[in-house]
Amino acid sequence: MMQINLSSKACRFIDHKADYVPIISTVTNLVCIFQKVFIIPFKQEKNISKCPYYSYLNGKSFGRCIILLIPVLGNILVGIGDFACKRENDKDALPKPAKYYGGISKYEGPPSRDDKKIFPLTLRKEAVELKNFKEKLQISAQQKVNTLRDASKDHQNDREGVLAAIQHDDLAMQQTCQDFQDAKKVVFAAVQHDGLALQHASQALQNNKEIVLAAVQHAGLALQYASQELQNDKEVVLAAVQHGGLALQYANHALQNNKEVVFAAVQHAGLALQYASPELRNNKEIVLAAVQHAGLALQYASPELRNDKEVVLAAVQHAGLALQYASQELQNDEEVVLAAVQQDCLALRYASQELQNNRVIILAAVQQAPWGLKYVSKELQNEREIVLAAVQKFGLSFRYASQELQNDREILLAAVRRRGSVLMYASKTLKNDREIVLAAIQQDGLALRYASEELQNNPELVDLSFELFRQQSKGSFLG
Repeated sequence: MMQINLSSKACRFIDHKADYVPIISTVTNLVCIFQKVFIIPFKQEKNISKCPYYSYLNGKSFGRCIILLIPVLGNILVGIGDFACKRENDKDALPKPAKYYGGISKYEGPPSRDDKKIFPLTLRKEAVELKNFKEKLQISAQQKVNTLRDASKDHQNDREGVLAAIQHDDLAMQQTCQDFQDAKKVVFAAVQHDGLALQHASQALQNNKEIVLAAVQHAGLALQYASQELQNDKEVVLAAVQHGGLALQYANHALQNNKEVVFAAVQHAGLALQYASPELRNNKEIVLAAVQHAGLALQYASPELRNDKEVVLAAVQHAGLALQYASQELQNDEEVVLAAVQQDCLALRYASQELQNNRVIILAAVQQAPWGLKYVSKELQNEREIVLAAVQKFGLSFRYASQELQNDREILLAAVRRRGSVLMYASKTLKNDREIVLAAIQQDGLALRYASEELQNNPELVDLSFELFRQQSKGSFLG
């Protein structure tokens, strides 16, 4: 029994000290998390209290364990927390273990019986204080609103105080607009602060051009709260779409067919093209302006313009996926498809069957993103030239290569030089290749875990892996 107790204390001591040692702390805290989840819940409380290690582990928080999974940074954070906790203890202050990563530090054991009585009281006190603070905040806000209501009831001629309030207090603004909805000066100040406050104005002021202009110049979408008369006013609508292109949807049908208004709208928001008249969706100048701002606006263009090479090229250069809205003829155009996959390799899905097997286009796609190789045909995933080009740009592309090419030494070597962790996808034979494993850990010190068991136990590689990982971690923190 004494031997078990000594062993338990030794485990506790080792776990304690390991918290301050990078890498080792990651391993020990993975063990801690496993035991806290799968072992301790099934042990009786009396058995836990008899075992120093389990008693210590039961008190150690998940928060501390999780933080310590992060090498170096986690150790630094926990060290700072433990140091601060020690200073608190040195002053004979009330211990606050919950404040420092779950409260378990090198200076603390499991919470005592007295601690368990004190902490709930402390938490209850803090909860009451927080509740009182929220109530005071609500009372303060309500007092501001009541002050404004009183002002409206008294029909004060001088509203300077009210104007100042709505310019600095968003909470009071809505109530102010409702109470002063017929007071032009107050509503004017409100919409200058927030154009959407126009919704709280009276119908008379929603029909006031000066008020509505001020609102839409702050927020174009405020046009939706303007009167129908002003939604038909070119000056108002033009101001609105210049500050929010999608406000075009609230314009009168006649203005949705006005070239100047629609052009201004699509220059601000290309997708506003959907609210233009059918006639203007067939206007090349307007559609070009729209797709140059948002390539996916091509979907709202007329069929004629979706078959216009200049328009479609402009669209796919901005958003490759716009290729899906091009005509079948242009989905089979090598120049258009090449531009699309160079912007987004996923556009390859919308190319014609013929161009999905075009080597020039495929090479462009696999070099645009790591997952480009995933969307080519099985035959092309087995094309050595294509796979080699892909992994030389993105090591992760190796995972989408054919099984045969994943056994190709040259291809794997090129891949691990770009991304060491792709060693996990290699064959058993290549995982035992010293040159390949060395190249992998030079790119990623942790890649050694994917090597063969023999190389994982090679002292020279282990030392090199640890040193490289330390340097790479330091570089990532500094960079």
